[in-house]
Amino acid sequence: MTTVALLASQQPAEALTFGTRWVQAGDEVTVVLLDGAAVILRPDHASASLLATAQDAGVTVWVHDAALHEHAVPHNEAVEVVGLDRVAALIGDTAGRVQWW
Repeated sequence: MTTVALLASQQPAEALTFGTRWVQAGDEVTVVLLDGAAVILRPDHASASLLATAQDAGVTVWVHDAALHEHAVPHNEAVEVVGLDRVAALIGDTAGRVQWW
């Protein structure tokens, strides 16, 4: 099993889709929604259903606190709100297995 961090700035649907596939293949995946990717948390977002699909598969999803506020996205209780210190720690823990969209 590999631990993977997927950092999504602009393409959250793609990150969640890849994360779901990797979890199904046996990897441990955390998707971090940064910047504009946080808008996928809006219930009316065209790809909002991918969030539930990814989480049901076992993908851990975080959202950067500043992105949540900057884009006026309502907090989804199923997603953990994190600061950059947690994101930096995740990157350090998964060195070499980090991808950014």
